[in-house]
Amino acid sequence: MATEAIAPKTLTMKDFKGRVDPDWCPGCGDFGVLAAVQKALVELQIPNHEVMTISGIGCSSNFPGFIETYGMHTLHGRSLAVATGMKMANHAMTVLVTGGDGDGFGIGGNHFMHTMRRNVDLTYIVMDNQIYGLTTGQTSPTSRLGMKTKSMPFGSVEAPINPISLALAAGATFVARAFSGDQKHRVALSTRPSNTRASPSSMSSAPASPTTTTTPSSGSVRA
Repeated sequence: MATEAIAPKTLTMKDFKGRVDPDWCPGCGDFGVLAAVQKALVELQIPNHEVMTISGIGCSSNFPGFIETYGMHTLHGRSLAVATGMKMANHAMTVLVTGGDGDGFGIGGNHFMHTMRRNVDLTYIVMDNQIYGLTTGQTSPTSRLGMKTKSMPFGSVEAPINPISLALAAGATFVARAFSGDQKHRVALSTRPSNTRASPSSMSSAPASPTTTTTPSSGSVRA
């Protein structure tokens, strides 16, 4: 008796809607990043069970709870280490890592550099608003010189790092930057394949404020 091949289901945005609604502040650029990632997965038609979303700690690191894929909410600054282990354990999985500038470039700066150096096949999306948002306003590694915050009321005395330059120097195979409010551009970046299998692409993004001078964007990279 002949068996019929079952056609795969065509995925839609609804299939990637998380079971919990995002609790970000109104107007936050993280909403735009979430929507762009969901649209990219729909365009690529990658099944939910073949995607793992991993994050650290912070507002943007709540991301895995708001998208219908496998997910892990890990330790502060350690998402890339966990993601590397995930990719090593199952090479077939599409591994997405999400986080903010504090999580990724502060406490997680060491993992950020070495994951790119090792050329791990994953995608790292950094939502860089140049401040620690979850803890309500401390300076981050990308805060502008002179920027006044709760922890630096007289202005930051430290120059910000440049995540894009750092990513390129560390050896990331695909590095890009986008503004979280530009959905078309964000989706295009998230679906763009790299010629070389690999490295966590680093992206800086200032989801809420496009007026920042260092990284006025919402980042996304595809390895």
